Amino acid sequence: MSRQNLSRCISAVVVSTLLTGGTVFGWGGPTHSALTTITFDDPVVAPLLSLKDAGTDLSAIENWIYEPASGWQDGQWTNFTARAYIDTGESPNELDWQGLDETTRLQYMTHNATDVGVPIGHAPACYNPGGFTDTGKEAYLEAQVSTWSDYPSVYGTCNFTNSKTGHSYSYTGTYDEIINTHYNACRDNMSWSKTHLGGFPYFTDYEDYSAAGWNGTKIALLLQRMVLVDYFLAKQSPVASATGADRVVYPGQTVHFNASNSYDPDEILWQSNGTYYNLGTNPDTDLEYYWDFNGDGTWDWIDDDPYVNMTYNQLLALGTPTNQWVDCEFWIKDNEDKWACDIDALYLSTSGAPEPATVSLLTVGALAMLKRRR
Repeated sequence: MSRQNLSRCISAVVVSTLLTGGTVFGWGGPTHSALTTITFDDPVVAPLLSLKDAGTDLSAIENWIYEPASGWQDGQWTNFTARAYIDTGESPNELDWQGLDETTRLQYMTHNATDVGVPIGHAPACYNPGGFTDTGKEAYLEAQVSTWSDYPSVYGTCNFTNSKTGHSYSYTGTYDEIINTHYNACRDNMSWSKTHLGGFPYFTDYEDYSAAGWNGTKIALLLQRMVLVDYFLAKQSPVASATGADRVVYPGQTVHFNASNSYDPDEILWQSNGTYYNLGTNPDTDLEYYWDFNGDGTWDWIDDDPYVNMTYNQLLALGTPTNQWVDCEFWIKDNEDKWACDIDALYLSTSGAPEPATVSLLTVGALAMLKRRR
């Protein structure tokens, strides 16, 4: 490392320290601001920003260079895993995330998300059972990153390799998979940091730390994007879709109700190109399904399975009227307690099979009525 570069790094640390109130914690304020601006401009995140609350100031989030108030960085990793920044009913650090106005909440979220991306000294802060943190290594990386004129693109995946331990990771998968992968990377880097000799600024392997800073910045950006996408998608209601066979049911028949096209917008799978798609009713989702088969306004069936089979006699026993069309209401609830509804039309016939033409006309008429109701 040249003397000129070392001088630049030290200067950056001093500036970052002054701007963050005398404490170097994760990235410096200007770097936090730069990372947030990059993420807000990301093609995956940018369209979701329209879901912000009225009065939320995006520029105040991008330009924020300060530290969160005391306590809001405590347990930041467990807060992410518990989705405490969403109204899930859990907040490991026992702070009221929902009580914050959204501008402040997003300032704290983006700051914490980029903090836990630092790959050497700071990343263990995301979950640190050993109590280890190395401010020297952290300051070194922060100084290094503060001198960059460019940052890794947030769009895409991060293939992280730690040359000291040989551990490699690729950041793709579900929300939980990415969280777990990142935790493993933090943990393995922590092991290296504990045993690696040397302290700021006397490193002999600058290139390796430079690569670590680059990877860490990409991880920070990806984690920040993931948290923002999760936060904004969770603002949307789930989508209910009920489809089934045999809408006209005769004695001895079974109705197959299928709600598998329902989905929760925040249940996503990240793809290798940096975009995501919805998982629908993948078994890992947290949707609950509520059915009212007789139209009386009470639930006849509640389950976490989107498929229900009901016989003619079971429907009759539930009080479903015969020889008339009934609005069978179907509701779903997501893990933020948001609801959505769809309506399925059902006709219990007490007579034998009518003439084919009659069935056809009845079905067409029922579908027309159903569409008008929807």
